[in-house]
Formats: sequence, C-alpha cells, structure tokens
Amino acid sequence: MQISKAELRRLDFYRASELHGGLLLGQLVRRVRDPELILELTRHSAEEVMHAQLWTETILAVGGRPRPVRDTYQARYAERVGPAMGVLEILALTQVFERRVYRHFLDHARIPTTHPTVRVTLLRMVEEEKSHLSWVKRWLDDEALSRPVAVAEAMRRFAEIDEAIYGELAAEYSFRTAA
Repeated sequence: MQISKAELRRLDFYRASELHGGLLLGQLVRRVRDPELILELTRHSAEEVMHAQLWTETILAVGGRPRPVRDTYQARYAERVGPAMGVLEILALTQVFERRVYRHFLDHARIPTTHPTVRVTLLRMVEEEKSHLSWVKRWLDDEALSRPVAVAEAMRRFAEIDEAIYGELAAEYSFRTAA
C-alpha cells in the first residue's frame, strides 16, 4: 500500500512533537525534588522519546524519509503561553495534550485509508498513552486537594488553547476522522 506525502507529513509532525514533548519533560525532571514525581517524569520523558523513535521507524518502514520539523504541538503551545511555567501548569498542559493525542490517534487509526503499518503504530501509541493519562491525572487530583482553583483554572485554560491549536492543525495537516 502506498502512503501519501500528506500522510508522511503528518507522521513527521507526530515524530517531532513526541521528541519535543519528551525533551521538555526531561527538562522538567531537573526542576523537581519529589522522588515519585522524578520517577514518573523520567519514565514519561523516555517513553515520549521512544515514541519519536517508533515514528521514525514507521516512516522508514513505509518508504518515507524523516524530515526536519520545527513546528510541533508544544511549540504552538509555547507561542500562546510563553516558555516559563511551573510544574502544575506543565502537567495540566500535559494532561490536556495527552487526551488530545489519545483521541486523535484513535481517530487516525480508524480512517480506512490509513496505511496498515501506520495503524499498528497508532494503536500501540494509544495503549502507551493510557499510562501517561493515568499518572498525570493522579498527580493533578492529588494537587487539587490543596489547590483546587489553580488546577481547575490551568485545565480550563489549556483546554481552550488546545482547542484552538488543534483547529489550526486540522486545517494545515488535513486531520480528519473516520466518521
């Protein structure tokens, strides 16, 4: 089965965004002191970098060549919120983003014309995103016990920003769902 240039462009965007996210979480590890949070962030960071590797392998397996990509989901967030954020904000943003990735990858996998190799990678990613969603949600829920307004506000703010970014990307990358 052939893969279109548009599909390869989307895969490069996924690859670059996974790598960017992994590197950002790795930087966050350097700022925290809680041993459990260090463990979760390190694991999450490593998995995101591994996802970039999987996308690279997928691109090569379908006959593509990875291209340099500077435009990532995270870069678009940074344009709107600025680079300096605390742990709460970064993890709220991560939760909103991971939810989006989970839904988007499921939708992408359901498109009948999705290359079978790409579908396998998408479904693997969906399974691995579940653990990311779980641990970050637990952390945010715990944080909400002492800072409910701050957590709710961060989640609301980033959900609004995410909605706008996803709308832009849907147009630029021809994201569509199976329905």
